[in-house]
Amino acid sequence: SASAVQSTVADANAPKVAHVAMKNMKFSPATIEIKKGDTVEWKNDDITPHTATGATFDSATIAPEASWRHTFTETGSVSYICTFHPDMKGAVIVK
Repeated sequence: SASAVQSTVADANAPKVAHVAMKNMKFSPATIEIKKGDTVEWKNDDITPHTATGATFDSATIAPEASWRHTFTETGSVSYICTFHPDMKGAVIVK
């Protein structure tokens, strides 16, 4: 039916939550591609605190087993690091 098609289209365009794990001193996936308006959730699966810190966002400390979310409202590519472990690098590509 037409309403089912409209619902599917609306669902496809609805904001999504993309997940990034902090595990083994890495962001996984290191690079994630999302749509404008989508949210990224970082979950700390390590035994040490981490951050997700970029030019336009800063999670502050994310304790082990905790998570933090940020919604991206501008297109572009944003690189980020963990301020405690600068070798931990990631990027969010917003289309």
